Amino acid sequence: QAGLSRVEACDLGARVDPGANDEFGALAAGFNRMAETLQGLYQNLESKVQEKTEHLEAQRARLAALYESAAFVARAESLEALAQGMARQVRQVARADASAVRWSDESNQRYMLLASDCLPQALIDEEQCIPTGECLCGQAQGQARTRVIPIQAEALAQRLGQCARAGFETVVSVPVRVQERMVGEINLFYREPTDLAEDDRALLETMASHLAGGIEGLRAGALQRGT
Repeated sequence: QAGLSRVEACDLGARVDPGANDEFGALAAGFNRMAETLQGLYQNLESKVQEKTEHLEAQRARLAALYESAAFVARAESLEALAQGMARQVRQVARADASAVRWSDESNQRYMLLASDCLPQALIDEEQCIPTGECLCGQAQGQARTRVIPIQAEALAQRLGQCARAGFETVVSVPVRVQERMVGEINLFYREPTDLAEDDRALLETMASHLAGGIEGLRAGALQRGT
């Protein structure tokens, strides 16, 4: 009776002493099995509810980030303001330690550093202009894709030496395209080994497309004013 009262009060950890090896002992053992099963089911349900709640919160955060990104791009009045704002937004959304926004020239021969957020000054000074393909940032158009690049100082000393010296362990490179044409790249820098979930990868690529649309909008506006 005491065990039943505890279960009724939602204490699913309640157990009873089986006592003697008779009918009451068998009943007590059955009660314990029932309580253990209920406890396992309840804990599994709690875990699933928590997992679903976290998933919904992550989805809400992604939607909010996309809305803020689109709204910011629509308000930006210059390429510098657009690049700096996106560098800050993308770093915060991706929980990166630093970020950079690079612009590629028409022939995709080099990448110019337009803006950065929390990037060490030494890295800013060294990477104002990167010839395409010289570093793992600044991808060539034909091979450009979202990449997670582990920084291994021994193996990549020449191509990622600046990042290694700055204390970063991972770089994420996200192409910025207008249709099939490369117009730039977003780089995210982490001081710990990092990977990208598919949802996060899709979010970053969508924000990159917002940036590309903003760049084209500013370019079209400038051409229109020129005429």
